Amino acid sequence: MRLTLLSRASDLARLQAEMVAAAIRRARPGVEVALVTRQSAGDIDGVTPLAAFADKGAFTTDLSDALRTGAADLVVHSWKDLPLETTHPTVIAATLERADPRDLLLVRAETIATRPSTLRILSSSPRRAWLLERALKPLLPWRVDALAFVEVRGNIPTRLKRLLEGQGDALVVAKAALDRLLGGGEAFGTAASAVRSALEPCRWMVLPLHEVPGAPAQGALAVEVAASNTAVIELLQAISHRPTMDAVERERAFLAAHGGGCHEAIASTVLPRDYGVVISAKAKVAGDDADIWTIERATPVPRAAAERIYPRPDERDRAVRRPLALSQPKGSPALFVARADALRADWTIESGQLVWTSGTTSWRKLAARGIWVNGCADGLGDGEPPNVDRLAGRAVRWTRLTHADAAGPDDLAAYAVEMPLPDDLSSRTHFFWTSGTQFRRALEKWPSIRHRVHASGPGRTADVVREATGSPAGVWLDYEQWYRDTCL
Repeated sequence: MRLTLLSRASDLARLQAEMVAAAIRRARPGVEVALVTRQSAGDIDGVTPLAAFADKGAFTTDLSDALRTGAADLVVHSWKDLPLETTHPTVIAATLERADPRDLLLVRAETIATRPSTLRILSSSPRRAWLLERALKPLLPWRVDALAFVEVRGNIPTRLKRLLEGQGDALVVAKAALDRLLGGGEAFGTAASAVRSALEPCRWMVLPLHEVPGAPAQGALAVEVAASNTAVIELLQAISHRPTMDAVERERAFLAAHGGGCHEAIASTVLPRDYGVVISAKAKVAGDDADIWTIERATPVPRAAAERIYPRPDERDRAVRRPLALSQPKGSPALFVARADALRADWTIESGQLVWTSGTTSWRKLAARGIWVNGCADGLGDGEPPNVDRLAGRAVRWTRLTHADAAGPDDLAAYAVEMPLPDDLSSRTHFFWTSGTQFRRALEKWPSIRHRVHASGPGRTADVVREATGSPAGVWLDYEQWYRDTCL
């Protein structure tokens, strides 16, 4: 069988087409795949603002036409570019495993040095403008009073060039795009070098999914085929990644439920995890706003009276944290900071040294101290990979700053935690643990609680509970959500 695979002509589009072609060849060695390119209306018209295009198919409709005419057997799109509805008799027959769905902010180093009170950001996205207006200022390590958004068009190299020319102070792009170009191999070495050269005079931060969800389907590829071409549809099932397909379909359903327009501020990211499905979704549409940050789980949640849970709201925040004597490590290691106060105020963070936090609360505290933070785990636990090796240009080894009882052999114990437990803990039935060490202490003193209803946030504490009880802990994104779902 010989297939003609069509994509747009940019380096990124051709690289994505090559990824699909390689997956087909691996799954079906006897299939020959020929790659061809075509410009879309959005490529030809690089001047008109995106908001002025009549529909969202500016980068896809012309390519989809090739399936109708028989000029191509399949087309590879960036899925986020596809409109919800199409007049073409086609189907999305497959997708590969998704790349990172997060957005990336690049800021010129000379801008950071001058610390302007107004930050000019190159972006044509209503979603990004709305979300960054709400979230970005406290994530920056200097006071910014206003954000000004500057229209920008073009492929990734063009937008990077606009940034370096000084047409803006910062640029927002899909992280997946840079990751793919940086990892495209020898055939795309020129494109990778151009991206690396643009990264050098900038600093970057991976924007948190909690506050800045991606565009629906961001980071995913859509392989479009004529609905009548059953042979190719069947062939593509061998390369399709079902978890990505399910997540994207849910994100696009959220888009459809809130109007589906490409000119609206609509964001949705669905993350399948072994403890549940994490959903971050926000929309600002006339009369139809939404703000979702939750975990969906398959099993129902047992509930309890307030006197039977631990901790009750008045029992929270009783932990006493005592800083430990700790010398600054040499060599400017990449730091994963469990709590902001674990990073000592007398340490010097070098320019370019990577700093990652457990969530945005610690991020904002460190930014207020003038520290550039590269990203966070969004409260999903330190098992959530930063996935920044390509951006950093090396395999990053993280040094975790945490409390003494949680520190492993490669971690630094920055503080000790003392957490008093109530005398009547054995009478409680529902527990939310924020520390694996605290859970072990409680279990040692009150063994009868072992098989009661335990919960925690994502991460190591959930692992400790599972290992000790033989059953998975219920996982919530925070105590407040657990209390709301558990307390009668």
